Amino acid sequence: MIRKLNEPAITERQPVYVFHGISYIPHYTDKHRWVGPGLITHRKVYTTAELNDAGAQLAIDMLWRRSWTEDVTGWKAA
Repeated sequence: MIRKLNEPAITERQPVYVFHGISYIPHYTDKHRWVGPGLITHRKVYTTAELNDAGAQLAIDMLWRRSWTEDVTGWKAA
């Protein structure tokens, strides 16, 4: 399929963790890795278990689809 550059990207509801007011979005390919904002050399990356243990809150945001986020429990009801 050829994509036209003037078409908007297709997004859908995806889980996001919010920790100390910062959103951590799911990595595109690495399962259970959550990426914070910033340059690749300075941003923080957490696992699902680390964020859960730290008390981070699950939220929903419109992002490009990640193939692995169906494995994360609790966000579909949010």
